[in-house]
Amino acid sequence: MKVLTNDVFCGAYLLTQGARLIDLLVDRTPARACGTFVFEGDNLLDHQEAYSRGEATAPVKHIRDAVTHLRACLARALRESTARPHSHRRVANL
Repeated sequence: MKVLTNDVFCGAYLLTQGARLIDLLVDRTPARACGTFVFEGDNLLDHQEAYSRGEATAPVKHIRDAVTHLRACLARALRESTARPHSHRRVANL
């Protein structure tokens, strides 16, 4: 199953539940740039719903490490996308 989110903390929670980050989509417009994380794994929709309901729990260190990882991936993807403003870009090598 695949799920998408642009919420770094939700993504971090999904990583702690066994998800794999398989893609990062960058959308760059004149106003701003943003990224969407694409995860793959088992029961991800259930985990995403638990996060949305405020029922998600995970070790703090694991969440902190996952947030740091996702922010680094996003920063790298945004830097790499500056060569192509106003475009949708798929970023590999996560």
